Amino acid sequence: MQRLKSLYMNGNRRIHRAWVLSDEFEQFWDFKDRKEAADFLDNWCQTANRSRLEPIKDFVKTIKKHKHRLLPFVETRLTNAIAEGLNRIIKIVKNRASGFRTLDAFFDMIFLTVGDVDIPAQIPAKFRTV
Repeated sequence: MQRLKSLYMNGNRRIHRAWVLSDEFEQFWDFKDRKEAADFLDNWCQTANRSRLEPIKDFVKTIKKHKHRLLPFVETRLTNAIAEGLNRIIKIVKNRASGFRTLDAFFDMIFLTVGDVDIPAQIPAKFRTV
């Protein structure tokens, strides 16, 4: 807090405004109710647009464009982090080998690298289809 106050008093007020808006936006990830989160986003976007900071205004445009994708997170807490992590490992295996003669060899190398990952166990029970 002291660092933030010294930025405001001694430094660039635009940086201070951006920092405060960034800090306030972090509250969004703590909401549990979709309507409260939507109201918060609307209010935050109005405040951010009045900040006269172009990068922040660009971020507000992105938020408004993807709001329908952000709000479901509040209820489900699901992300695609596990899938992205597996994709990264598969790319590393593919690049390291510079090609495989058969698809089975590629699959074998992926499972050797990843180990015994129980992917269905990573998905909450209410979202499983199998």
